[in-house]
Amino acid sequence: MKAMQAMLCAAVAIAACGAACGNDHAEPDVGDEATDDDPLAVTNTPPAGSLDDLHQRIFANRCSGQPGLCHNGQFEPNLSTPAMTYAYLVGRPGLEKADRLRVKPGDAAGSLMVDKLRNRGGVATQMPLGAEPLDEADIKALEAWIDAGALRAPGAAPAPLLNNPPHRPEIGIFDAGGTRLDGTGAVRVTAGTTLVLRHSVQDFETPDAAIPFAAVILAAADGRDVVLDATATDPQLGRTTYDANGPISKGDRLNYLRSWTIGSTLTLYDTQLKTRADVPARGQVVTVLVVYLDATTQGIAALEFGASQIQIQ
Repeated sequence: MKAMQAMLCAAVAIAACGAACGNDHAEPDVGDEATDDDPLAVTNTPPAGSLDDLHQRIFANRCSGQPGLCHNGQFEPNLSTPAMTYAYLVGRPGLEKADRLRVKPGDAAGSLMVDKLRNRGGVATQMPLGAEPLDEADIKALEAWIDAGALRAPGAAPAPLLNNPPHRPEIGIFDAGGTRLDGTGAVRVTAGTTLVLRHSVQDFETPDAAIPFAAVILAAADGRDVVLDATATDPQLGRTTYDANGPISKGDRLNYLRSWTIGSTLTLYDTQLKTRADVPARGQVVTVLVVYLDATTQGIAALEFGASQIQIQ
């Protein structure tokens, strides 16, 4: 419980800083569990079937060996060296298909990289992009490496189980009838209006419905936050609830929500002084912030989305 409370305090601090400083927040940084003494080192005579061998024969020739090939550092994943290839592929979710690992150790059939090479599983494009597909022998060599555990080198420890960070949430503001209101500047409403504040969650290791904590924060322009739960220890946190039928936004489902009816006055909370004060709602501009935690290491995802502002007239 204390660990959860500490994480929530950190989440609140992240979101509050975004409101006060006007900064977006990047996803939490998760370091690679497996490292090389020299991540730029390339072995001249690697063991057959090893990642170094596959990189030298396949990745360097078809994906990353020279400027102009897509994955020489210009585009993710970075496949410019064997160590970079391992760090970006093994145990990492894809961008196009975030529900699949690029390389799933021990399971070539379930690895997105193989789907992309074989143009299967509903992928948008086959790799290498705009070039001849890999020879079947090369694909089978990559599949054999994955099925054997996707080891960094022969005899190395098994690939680590990584905890991928939760994605930044998307935010949507709707009226009570389900019409979306945001997207073209501040949402202008009057006191008495009921809004439905929605957001997405996305963490590879945690199903959306199993996210242990998610909340919105309404940050006023003066640095204080609107009280959304007057009896709570952190009254500025408005817990959101799971809605499996939430609408799709830019790339994810807005499946967490909270309704908010705007009164004629707003109670603003100073998180530093722990004080509250009532102010007229009219004329206030509040920014909608979202925080949520994943279920594994309770990694924090937080976002200030500049267009998600509500202006009360």
